[in-house]
Amino acid sequence: MRRKILKLLVFITLVFILSWVHLLLLKTGGSSVRFLGVVIDDVGRPIEGATVRLQGTAFLGYTDSKGRFYLHVDEDIKSENITAWKTGYYNWGTPLSPGEKEYRIELKPIVTKDNPQYRWITSFSKGDDSYLRENFKDVKPCEKCHPEIVSEWAQNAHAQAAKNPVFLAFFNGRKGPDGKGIGYKYDFPNSNGNCAACHVPAAAMVNPFDVDPSDVTGVPSEGVFCDFCHKIKSASVDNTGGFPGILSYEFLRPEEGFQVFYGPYDDITSVKRSSGNPEYKESSYCAPCHNVKFWDNLVYSEYSEWEQSSYARRNITCQNCHMPATGKMEYFTTPESGGISRDPMSIPSHLQLGVRHEDFMRETIELDAKGEMDGETLKVTVAIRNTGAGHHYPTGSPMRNMILLVNAIDKNGNPLTFVEGETVPKWGGEGDIAEGNYAGLPGKGFAKIFKDIPPYPGPRRVRHFSQVYPAPYWRPAIIDYDNRIPADGVDTSIYVFDDLKENRFPVIIENCLIYRRTYKSWQNIMDMQIPDLELSRERIYVERNDFQ
Repeated sequence: MRRKILKLLVFITLVFILSWVHLLLLKTGGSSVRFLGVVIDDVGRPIEGATVRLQGTAFLGYTDSKGRFYLHVDEDIKSENITAWKTGYYNWGTPLSPGEKEYRIELKPIVTKDNPQYRWITSFSKGDDSYLRENFKDVKPCEKCHPEIVSEWAQNAHAQAAKNPVFLAFFNGRKGPDGKGIGYKYDFPNSNGNCAACHVPAAAMVNPFDVDPSDVTGVPSEGVFCDFCHKIKSASVDNTGGFPGILSYEFLRPEEGFQVFYGPYDDITSVKRSSGNPEYKESSYCAPCHNVKFWDNLVYSEYSEWEQSSYARRNITCQNCHMPATGKMEYFTTPESGGISRDPMSIPSHLQLGVRHEDFMRETIELDAKGEMDGETLKVTVAIRNTGAGHHYPTGSPMRNMILLVNAIDKNGNPLTFVEGETVPKWGGEGDIAEGNYAGLPGKGFAKIFKDIPPYPGPRRVRHFSQVYPAPYWRPAIIDYDNRIPADGVDTSIYVFDDLKENRFPVIIENCLIYRRTYKSWQNIMDMQIPDLELSRERIYVERNDFQ
């Protein structure tokens, strides 16, 4: 009798569980769901090739020549809307309904004419938003709807592009204590050049070749800011040197009373002003400011370096490395502003990792050394591997450099005699070692080095520059050498130390790899001190019997 009662209870429990699961599947659409419908434009014409997506998910399909779509999903769906998008149209969608039905999504075309009179939107809640309050009901400073994104962006180098003290110091220039001068305005006092085309792009939109970054105020002084980036319709790679920064972008700034924001998402539908743009996920989007020629020299070469690397062949883009998701953000847009919950790993970080992020810089480079005896001498072999950068290391502005320091001391801390190997070049700084001047020490410097070419080309051939080495890359200089480490590359160098005696063991090999944002020789001229970033440091203890 007890066994029968027990079986009955088990049966009732299973029926209850199965009924609950069935109700849950009905509520969520079940494990196999079909979505049918059509995508049309604002006059009722079918749109072929539109992307149809279950909002906030990776489930998508495309419309046929009649604008129709069919999605068959074999998983439970948590999405609440079905959306559509195509290039040239705003994103839009409609709520999902229980049961099978045909959906009808209407896409509105975006006005294709750029408006040079457009007034930029400030990124910050405390910025100048009077224009927005006077002319729009639902357009606010970016921080209002994207507080976490703006908080990340505000910490990155793009947000500081117009105010970066190192950039402004070398733009304005100065004369050093030895009479040598350095700086763009020092060399070209009657010109503002094209620096603003990348550093202060919104101001340069008015005049690409004559904007003094020191004079810029208002929203353009926010550097490379939210509204600027999200008005980019397309980007091109300039190989001529004549179209840096903004001159290689196509913009779409809307007419008064309208708005459009481009971005990587094709399913944002909180208001009709967003449009997906696949280019925001491509390295080419970064190229206009990271693939720039001066005087026919490829000075900023990050994009070309990436393009020639295995990273490009593996489709690992700039965004993959510099904007990886942190996994901490659930909403790209706040729920109060119509944002939806997303997979945190699908939201790119706007910290935009770079030289300001020490761990990021250290993770991409490896230092490995070994020592071996050769008679009474010690041979130290140092290998430096670029293990994580999809371009040369270092890269970016040519003034960025990396220095390897190699030293060997005995058990009492006395240095061994250095007899053979490379030494840190003069641009590593001449003077007091305690102040970071390492020229002449055992080691190596890595950089793209320019040198002056006399005379100055063109009709003004009488111009003479202050003799500085390395030569500033904004001059009509040429590349003297470039020994930076390419993606996946390795540099190996050997250093020999002498005067090894039995009573000096154990010998200690000390290696240190540092990164500098500019040459120490230039810092000395400018009388500035920029802290070094220590990338790697290691100590190897060597006993004589280690080599027996």
